[in-house]
Amino acid sequence: MRKSLLSVVVTAAILTGCGGSDSDKDQKQSVQVTVIDGYLSDAQVCVDRNRNGHCDTGELLTEKTNGNGQITISASDSQSPLIARVIAGESSDSDHPGFVWQDAELYAPAGQTILSPFSTLAYLNGQSLADYAASLNLDANLLSQDYVALKSSNPDAKKVHLYARTMNAMLGATLSENDLEGQKIWIQNLKNKIQELENNQVDFDTVTLTLGKNGQFSRSERVKGIQPFLEGNTGVKFLQWLNASIDIPHQLTFTDGKITNSSIGYIQAGTDYQVSGTSVTMASQPETKIDFVYVSPDIALGYVYHDPSNKFLTFWQSEEDYQKGSTDLAQEDFTGQIWYLLRDAAGPEAKEEEPPVPELNELVFLSATRVSINPMGADAYEAEWGFTSDPNESFQTLTIQFSNNNTMILDTDASKAGVTLLKQNIVNDNPQSILMTQNKALAKALHKHWQ
Repeated sequence: MRKSLLSVVVTAAILTGCGGSDSDKDQKQSVQVTVIDGYLSDAQVCVDRNRNGHCDTGELLTEKTNGNGQITISASDSQSPLIARVIAGESSDSDHPGFVWQDAELYAPAGQTILSPFSTLAYLNGQSLADYAASLNLDANLLSQDYVALKSSNPDAKKVHLYARTMNAMLGATLSENDLEGQKIWIQNLKNKIQELENNQVDFDTVTLTLGKNGQFSRSERVKGIQPFLEGNTGVKFLQWLNASIDIPHQLTFTDGKITNSSIGYIQAGTDYQVSGTSVTMASQPETKIDFVYVSPDIALGYVYHDPSNKFLTFWQSEEDYQKGSTDLAQEDFTGQIWYLLRDAAGPEAKEEEPPVPELNELVFLSATRVSINPMGADAYEAEWGFTSDPNESFQTLTIQFSNNNTMILDTDASKAGVTLLKQNIVNDNPQSILMTQNKALAKALHKHWQ
C-alpha cells in the first residue's frame, strides 16, 4: 500500500519562428517530459491514448527517462494523458542514493505541461490541481512548476518538495492500487506535521518524514548519499552479518575520509576510505570494498568483500539504534501477508573463507496458523507458524514448525524502512541472522548480488 511515488513534469519545448530547417520543424513538434520527485531516471512513460488510466499495448514509449529524468515526446502525444511507471530496482531518484525500491505509476492529465505528485493525487481524488493545492494551503503556481529547481530562489518550494518526497510512501504500485480513504487521513496528518516543523523553523530540506503503522509521521535526518549516512550520527555504524560464518556484530566509525575506530581486525584505525556513487573503498590490507544496495535514513544493506567471489551481506545501523534493539511487530503484520525470507543456507558449520549459499523463500501467511513456503527454484509446501510477543521484552518471536518436526525460531532484532532483521536460534550453535521484507524487488536483488 505504501509505495514509492514520483511524478511527471512536462515542459513545452515547442520553438517559435518560421522558415526554419526540417530539424527546427521536428523540434516544434516535440514536448519535453520530466519525471520528478527528485528527478527520476530510467522510468517508463506511457501515452494513455484511450484515456482509461492504464498502460495498454502500444502505449509504452521505447525510450526511458534519462539521467535528468527527462524524455521527449511528440506534440500529438502530449495531448493525451501520460502515465509514468517507476520500476523497483531499475529506476533511480536524485533525492536519495541507489535505486527506487517500490513500483509506482504516476498520472499526468492531457495538456497539462507541469506535473508533480500533486497532479497524480489530484487526479485520483477527482480534483483540479488548483483545488488540490488549496486543500494543502500551497501555492498552485509552485505545484505547476519544477519546484525542485525553484528551491534556490523560492523558500516555499522546499515545503512543496517535502510534501512530494513524503507522499511517495502513500501511493500504490498502479493507479488502481491506491487507498484513497487512507491517503486522506495520512495527508491530513502530514499537513499537521509539516506545520509543526514550520512553526519550529526547521529547514525542510534537512528532514525526512516517514509514515508509521499508526498513520502518524516520524522525523529523521535526511540522507542524500552514502557518505552522509556513514558519517552521520557521530559516524559510528554497527554491521550485522547475514553470512552464516559470522555471528558477531562489528563496529566501524567513519570520519571525513578516515576510519577512526574499527573492530574488524584487518581494517585499522586511520585507514582511508573513498566514496563513489553507492560504493565505498577502504585502503585496508587487503583492500576492502562495500557495495550498498539499499540506503534509508535509518539502515543500509550492502556487501563487504575483498574477494568478489565471497561477499558478506551486512545490515548497517547507527550505534544508538543498535543499542536500542527493539521492534514492534505484531501477528497482524504477517497474517494474510506475503514476506520474503533471505538467509545463508550454508549453516553454522560454514567457515569464513567459504562463499555463502544464498537462499530466498517466499512466505505466504495463509491464516493465523498456516504458511505456504515457496523456495526459489523448488516446490512450495505448507507449514505451521506462530507469533508471540512478551510485553516485558523488546523483541517478538516468529516460529515455523515444519512437517518433519524441525522448528525454525526467529527472534526479531531490528525492523526499519521495510526491512526486518531476525536472529535464528540454533541449538548448541551461535544464532544466525536472517533478513525478511515484504519488498519482493529488493529481496530478489539482494539474493542475486549475494551469489
